[in-house]
Amino acid sequence: MVELYEAMSTLRAVRRLKPDAIPSDVLDRVLQAAAWAPTGGNVQPFRIVAVQSPDSMARLESWYRQEWDRYTEGHRNALPKMPGPARAQTEKMLRAGDYLSRHLHEAPVMLVFCFNPANMAITDAGLDRPSVVGGGSVYTAVQNVMLACRAEGLGCVLT
Repeated sequence: MVELYEAMSTLRAVRRLKPDAIPSDVLDRVLQAAAWAPTGGNVQPFRIVAVQSPDSMARLESWYRQEWDRYTEGHRNALPKMPGPARAQTEKMLRAGDYLSRHLHEAPVMLVFCFNPANMAITDAGLDRPSVVGGGSVYTAVQNVMLACRAEGLGCVLT
């Protein structure tokens, strides 16, 4: 098992995922790690859907690709005006993301984190800006899952 600080310092966004099946006991441990995450009020206001059906994976990939293409449109339009190093870095990021958006269905499992804001005390919801508090009780679980994946020798990416 990977030591905690090593897991934190070596965790990477893996966008080229292997299709190898994940044993159910390993997936159970990864999901259990989410439940251990600290949350506001200790309510664990999220649910995790482990998607493994090829049809569902293909549908999620299609939705993701649409959003990815929309998200990256501004980056692509800005490329000609970027200085060399920034352009090279942005092109690298786009290539990696493009690959993921076209191969997401090949992953053995996709963990979809869902939450109901009504179950959370989102203290900044009424402000005239996007909430930064709302995800606070979800991102700790996501981080635990990612660290558990690293400890189990699995690649993962937050997207």
